[in-house]
Amino acid sequence: MKKLSMEERIQRMEDVHQIQNLMGKYSYFHTADMQEETVGLWAKHTPDTWEDGPSFGYYEGYEGLRRCYVGAHQWRGEESRIGGMHLHTLTTPVIEVAADGKTAKGVWISPGHETGGPPGQKPQAFWAWLKYGADFIKEEGEWKFWHMRVFGIFFTPYDKGWVEFNIAEAEPLPEQFKPDKQTEYWTNYKPTAKTVLAPVPPEPYDTWDGKGCAGIKEKIDNK
Repeated sequence: MKKLSMEERIQRMEDVHQIQNLMGKYSYFHTADMQEETVGLWAKHTPDTWEDGPSFGYYEGYEGLRRCYVGAHQWRGEESRIGGMHLHTLTTPVIEVAADGKTAKGVWISPGHETGGPPGQKPQAFWAWLKYGADFIKEEGEWKFWHMRVFGIFFTPYDKGWVEFNIAEAEPLPEQFKPDKQTEYWTNYKPTAKTVLAPVPPEPYDTWDGKGCAGIKEKIDNK
């Protein structure tokens, strides 16, 4: 690992602070259903951007990310926001900025809850705990999301324990908002499966090595 100068160490601390703020904005925008603003947090001119999660699947490229957030998250329209509330808080961050200052990796645990349902029906309340694994890149002097994978912990009605509840199949998305492919990482709690370390917290590194926090050592299927 490269030994950093005092100036470089101070810059890395500033980088970590900026990445924390970026992730915080992501959480706030998600709660307010501000999906255009969410897309703006992503790298626009860097190849190989992608997001993957159990709710919608794997979306690749900047236009794919727009299809995910502005499309898949909002396809039911404004009426679906009535009575809806999604809150995913951020805890236990582990963030490492590359010694060259060009990329970074981070993980978070996210206790949260979601409220919603089909328009015209009584909203339902759920506990929704998950983990984020993300890679970041500095684009035009500003930190942006590069890759993100969402790992489920458990999703259950507020009045039921996670041992009792199996996740139902999600409502199919309209064709124009479907993912590039389905996720291969199902990590939600299951009584018959082991809990695994996913994502893996990052270690200090000199330069991007292709092993990001949005990646994982092996496919996980607790579905």
